[in-house]
Amino acid sequence: MKISIQNEKNLSDNIISISKALKLNAFVNFKEYIKKDLSVEEILHNILEAELSIKTENKYRYRIKNANFPVIKTLDTFEFDTERLPDLNKDTVMELASCNFVKSKRNVIALGNSGTGKSHLMTAICLEAITKGYTVKFRRASDLVNQMTEASNEKQLSHYIKNVNSCDILYVDELGYLSFDSVGASLLFQIFAARYETKSTIVTSNLDFSQWSEFLGKDKHMTSALIGRLVEHSTVLNMNGENYRITRR
Repeated sequence: MKISIQNEKNLSDNIISISKALKLNAFVNFKEYIKKDLSVEEILHNILEAELSIKTENKYRYRIKNANFPVIKTLDTFEFDTERLPDLNKDTVMELASCNFVKSKRNVIALGNSGTGKSHLMTAICLEAITKGYTVKFRRASDLVNQMTEASNEKQLSHYIKNVNSCDILYVDELGYLSFDSVGASLLFQIFAARYETKSTIVTSNLDFSQWSEFLGKDKHMTSALIGRLVEHSTVLNMNGENYRITRR
């Protein structure tokens, strides 16, 4: 039985309406995929493939937004310069970019003076992880402690820690730029301890481990315990070198 033009239009409109309701964006434009030389199975396959691509891209964009990076940096724009960063091993970095460390729940710690590209490189590695389907949350160390302090004051600390630890990678940037009192140091310890051997943590710091007690409430025991939680299952990158912001002028 031949379908009338009006009925065909109604059917087409219904398909589009249902596709919008189900958020099937590729199916909204289903007519673009209908070709005379293709079978029904081939047409359906092409629409489904397009739908998968759209959903994958949307998930990627959502994970990027949810990570809350201040600036997006990629691995291909990082300059591996052995003269500027003599102790940074490119092979180690590329292995980290494969994100096997996330599977094994290991940490990454980048140590080095200001302006050597620590934040750039760690953001780029996080971006690689997001591409592979992992979730990331970025926090500056000072913001993390402030947020935890507020949560603690509101008796919501356990909820906050649970929320932050829902991500595959917690990226804590600029640890050591500002000092914390013993309470702040204790809060940092709690977040790192909660992720110990369960999730991956990335940390950047401008100070070597021997100097960490200077900004962690001058509590050597707390500092030792905190470092122990981070370092036991970690890759430590030595990024001491020339300040890129100065040398490129």
